[in-house]
Amino acid sequence: MKEERIAQSKITRRNQITLPKKVIDKLGKLREGEYILFYEDNNRIWIKKGELVETQR
Repeated sequence: MKEERIAQSKITRRNQITLPKKVIDKLGKLREGEYILFYEDNNRIWIKKGELVETQR
């Protein structure tokens, strides 16, 4: 898989970031209250727009 950096963001003092417009555009329309999910695969972190699903224990 070829890597392509599309944007960057700087971490704030409180360990927060702002999603760059290019990332928001690629994820599709994002609205307040929606979730961004973080996944790990082979030492890479990727993000996806999604919903939290409650799991039963």
